[in-house]
Amino acid sequence: MSDVSSIKPYLIRAVHQWCTDNMNCPHISVLEGGCSGIPAESFKDGEIILNISYQATSDLLIDNETIRFVARFNGVSRQVEIMIGAVVAIFARESGQGLTFIPEINKTAVPDEQENSVDHPVSQDSQVLSIEGKRGKPFLKIIK
Repeated sequence: MSDVSSIKPYLIRAVHQWCTDNMNCPHISVLEGGCSGIPAESFKDGEIILNISYQATSDLLIDNETIRFVARFNGVSRQVEIMIGAVVAIFARESGQGLTFIPEINKTAVPDEQENSVDHPVSQDSQVLSIEGKRGKPFLKIIK
């Protein structure tokens, strides 16, 4: 069973495609420890929410281990690389609908240490959550 790949990158790609097909803007929430190319001052409490729409990024690639793209921060183009394990959520900005994940890295992890690690699938007891609600503050609902 160790040959089974993680379902997480497939779900991220699916929600990204769903957002794009429905003219919504896909956003991801990621932990600082699994990112490179993002200015440190952009993070709040070790996390950042990024717009990963095709309009906000160039050369977007979501593979089974990383999300890579070029984006502008304060007018400066930067090559961004995010480990799939650092993704906490992907959702549509307009509706809040999407998926949340249990992060596979420590919130205080150092990116250099992460480059040498192996991609570990989400544990079987982890739960995928759906963000619902169109008005007001979004809430989470456990899907079983």
